[in-house]
Amino acid sequence: MIWEIEIEAESLQEAVQKAREVQLKPDMPTTIFEVWDHARQKMHRLDLAEPVGRLGDAELASVRSAFRRLQCAPDTHTQVKDIVSVMLLFLDAQKRYARYRP
Repeated sequence: MIWEIEIEAESLQEAVQKAREVQLKPDMPTTIFEVWDHARQKMHRLDLAEPVGRLGDAELASVRSAFRRLQCAPDTHTQVKDIVSVMLLFLDAQKRYARYRP
């Protein structure tokens, strides 16, 4: 893994200290890393910061369940079912609720 950052400093020591200060700030974008997986030949993007404003697993399960009920209800309009199907695809694409997990 390689971490790159641009720092202006008078010396190498000062540059390292400034970089470390940036790295340790939780509100800085240094919580996002891109890591190359040689075995799979794939780049992974990881964010170590806690997601803000995201639903928890139980809440997402509840939303997904409501979408499934809408999708299967006989009186739901076809266009609504189509939209719900797409939303379910996005939930499954996050691999949080997909049935198949490699």
